[in-house]
Amino acid sequence: MILCMGKVAAEKLLNESISINSQHGEFFRYNEIPVMPTYHPSALLRNESLKRPAWEDLKLFRKKLDELEGSQK
Repeated sequence: MILCMGKVAAEKLLNESISINSQHGEFFRYNEIPVMPTYHPSALLRNESLKRPAWEDLKLFRKKLDELEGSQK
């Protein structure tokens, strides 16, 4: 799995334009690998109201990772 920290990282990897504000926390595919964009750490320092959504993204990412690990056992 890949966690893209910020809009630029997600757009470069996925080779498509995204809106980080509306598409953070969603899963995309890159060569059959799950990819999730979330806010860049510098954005969290500039705007504290983004910390809660970023934390929810990380929890969702972890849940998906646990599901994938469980399916490989």
